[in-house]
Amino acid sequence: MKLIQDDDIRSWFNESDSPDAFLTSIGRRALEPAYVEAVLGVPLHLYFVTEALRRESGGDAVGNLESIPFYSLCKGLFLPLSSMNPNRAAQLFGVQTAEPPDTAGRRALVESFIAKPVGLSFSQKIACLLGDPFYGNRGGFRRDSLIRIMQRTGMWTRKEILDKLAKVGDIAVLFAESRPELKADPPLTAAEVFETLRLISGRGGMADRLTASTDDEDDKAETAGPGRTIQLQIMTSLLERCGKVEAYFLAKLLLRKAGFGFEYDGGAICEYVAKEFQADSGAVAHAVALTDTFHIIRLLQKDGPDGLRKVTLQPLVPVRPALATGTVDEVKQYPVWVERKYDGIRFTLHKATDSSGSVLCGAYTRNRLDWLEMVPGLDRTIKMIQAANVIVDGELYGTVFDLDGVRPANVYEVYAAMHGQPTVPVTLRFAAFDLLYLEGRDLTSLPLHERRRMLQMALMSVTQFPTPIVVTVAEGQLAKNKEDLSRLFHHFRAQGYEGIVSKDPNGPYRLGQRDPSWLKRKPEVTLDLVLLGAILAVTTKENTALYGSYVIGARAADGSYVDVGDVAGVDQERDLVIRQEIYRDGLYTGREIERKSASGVRPGHELKPGIVVTVRFEGIMREGKGGLLKLRDPKLVAIRSDKNPSEADLVTSLEEIYLRMRVG
Repeated sequence: MKLIQDDDIRSWFNESDSPDAFLTSIGRRALEPAYVEAVLGVPLHLYFVTEALRRESGGDAVGNLESIPFYSLCKGLFLPLSSMNPNRAAQLFGVQTAEPPDTAGRRALVESFIAKPVGLSFSQKIACLLGDPFYGNRGGFRRDSLIRIMQRTGMWTRKEILDKLAKVGDIAVLFAESRPELKADPPLTAAEVFETLRLISGRGGMADRLTASTDDEDDKAETAGPGRTIQLQIMTSLLERCGKVEAYFLAKLLLRKAGFGFEYDGGAICEYVAKEFQADSGAVAHAVALTDTFHIIRLLQKDGPDGLRKVTLQPLVPVRPALATGTVDEVKQYPVWVERKYDGIRFTLHKATDSSGSVLCGAYTRNRLDWLEMVPGLDRTIKMIQAANVIVDGELYGTVFDLDGVRPANVYEVYAAMHGQPTVPVTLRFAAFDLLYLEGRDLTSLPLHERRRMLQMALMSVTQFPTPIVVTVAEGQLAKNKEDLSRLFHHFRAQGYEGIVSKDPNGPYRLGQRDPSWLKRKPEVTLDLVLLGAILAVTTKENTALYGSYVIGARAADGSYVDVGDVAGVDQERDLVIRQEIYRDGLYTGREIERKSASGVRPGHELKPGIVVTVRFEGIMREGKGGLLKLRDPKLVAIRSDKNPSEADLVTSLEEIYLRMRVG
């Protein structure tokens, strides 16, 4: 009599040509994760992906997963495209990297990646550039999912993870910090990672079919779908075989936050797709704007360039609208159409009527989200348009009546009013500035002046009569020269609006693209902030100022000041002026402070709020558990000796700018 041991089963499994035959022979319907890893010694994610690929192919032999290592993909492509500062990379990963590439360098890197045989399919390469390993499908992973994955590794408790997350603000950083080594050995392959993520996405996916009874009640409560526990186990298996750089970008991919600027500015992506399938790049760009990149790739793979004819513009199918590119300083040819720029939320309004007279409406944001129900009365307003089938592009904005009279609302006030939490009473309005579709006809190829003429006629029924949401056609004029441009800019600014947009009156409508002929002008984004701390420079260079950077703060409603980042790169001359004001006004509090940097913790001195500076910056990001706002790459423009701290900009100013960045 022979007792079967784990070694016997492991040996049989390794010798078996068919996992199904092996499972049938021992009477099991599916292998449990613990059994796969502990007894068979196979990483769970690898067993999952090979079995899923075999089932996907109908039982045929599965091709190998050999490709470029995932570490090489992260370090050679993701890291440069992420524009991460070399000091930051050294701090997070302990690796030395070059300065982020410029625009030409990014394009050269991407073109090299697309052309080079690295063991990835064309679709996988596009997924890398878009930061979407789920190929447009629902990934199903949120921040809490990633916290649970980290808990499964046994590194930290949930409370410890949340405490750390409150400090760093980015779960990807914690993923990197949870790994003890720079890179895994043996290395994960890029194909192995991307196939695992593709196959695991969505409900009812391959993970569900490989396990039957692993869900617990907490998982069902979280996702209302089967297979959640096995998904987390598979991702834990993947994480445990990652190094620091790999873990960081794995988290970004899971949350779909690894985009490298190609999500909207997809002109380059469309060019690569067109070249791969020998299609017209303009036709590809138009089709992508109507659906998504991966759908178009699948269509081209199946039907070739002729398949693009199946993709047409029609109501209730959300599209990405055209966007402005640069500033009016780049206008090369006159006359140009100049219209008022609203500080609101971009919407495309859709109306579709069937043969029975039933009407459906939609109001889509630039990210294709339908916010119709968030604007009471907008549905009835759209139905009042006389056209049966129409798509109108425009801006939802607002007006406010206060002590100074009527003024345009800012985007923050518009957003708050939409959510039923107005900070001030806001009257919502809609300004239409383009017509994309009318009664079965795609108008995007027509010149702007013709589209505007048709727009005015189509909206006559709602612009000349009372409607639940007031609708107007955006005002503007033709500008013959730069002087006209400046005159119109100051005219609209005097009315309280954000600025102007200039457009080629003979240009088509470029769906899903940043139109090079759409140019804007608005006041430069700067803020007046208060210095809250002075951080000593840590360098041996002779010409360096005493302080390498300053802590800057915005004014809160209660009169206190909120830390919004550090302004660095202050030259010696300005540093001297600041120090003189510190000494003159006695702004040192006597307390020492520390500030984290790429080279470690840097010491400094706390300052009383007393010096106001004007700061220019590239953007605003939200950090930490409390949602603190921080300026991205702030630069000192001027020292405002004429201002006192009570005149500094409020934290709400940052919130308005941040919201404008999010909702367009």
